[in-house]
Order: sequence, then C-alpha cells, then structure tokens
Amino acid sequence: MSRNRLLWIALGLAGAALVSLVSGLLLLHKDIGSYVASHYHEYSQDVNGTRYVCTGSPKQVADSLAKYQAPRARASSGDNEYLRYSDNIVIVGPDGSHPCSVRVEGLSAGYNHGSFIFLGPGFTPGSPSGGSGGSPGGPGGTK
Repeated sequence: MSRNRLLWIALGLAGAALVSLVSGLLLLHKDIGSYVASHYHEYSQDVNGTRYVCTGSPKQVADSLAKYQAPRARASSGDNEYLRYSDNIVIVGPDGSHPCSVRVEGLSAGYNHGSFIFLGPGFTPGSPSGGSGGSPGGPGGTK
C-alpha cells in the first residue's frame, strides 16, 4: 500500500473514532428536567420552577427518577422526597389538591447564589455555623 492510502485510512479511522466518542458522550448526558417534562403532565409554572402531576407515592416516583439518573444527594422529610442534581433540585410530594407532584427547580433559581440556605433536610453541609447566629445545619443540626 502506498503512503497516501495509509494516511487516508488512518484519517478515516480517526474520524470514525471521533464520531463514536461524541455519540457516546451525548447518549451518556441525561437531563432530569427534560425527562420529567416528557414523562409527566405540567400543571403549574413560576419563575423558580415547574410542577408536574404524578401518580403513585412520592417515594415510588422519586425512586423511578433516581433510577433514570442518580442524584448527587437524596433526602426525605415528611411526605416529600428531595433529589439534588448538578443543575436541578427535584422535590416530589403532595402539593395542594395534587397528592403527588414533581417540582423541578433550576439551581440558578437562587440556590447557587446563597439565596436559599435550606435545600431540604439531610443535605449537608447546611448553613454555616456562624451565619445569622444559628447552629450548623445538616444531620443533628438541621434547620
């Protein structure tokens, strides 16, 4: 084989490898917000988030969401289940006349800027121990 032909074969293989890599990365990227939007019916939206109607218990729904994409943190309080993802907080629980509701809030809604200290019980670390004269957040000191 000539040198030019081997060069073209090598470039073709490199291109195919690049296409495979990009395709694989795109398939790995899961977005919980778009998953919820495509699987549940939206009934309310405000500046900070969107609410969807769900069926079943909040724990069952939270389990199915966590099965689709594992959250970075998970906690529960009362009837609510909290799932924290890299871009969103997902709260599953009763809401008014809806016995099961999924609320998706972007972290850009204020969580990243310190607007909210409380991210649901069990999410640590909580508020700083010196902040507002309070005690440290988190287990045992949850605010």
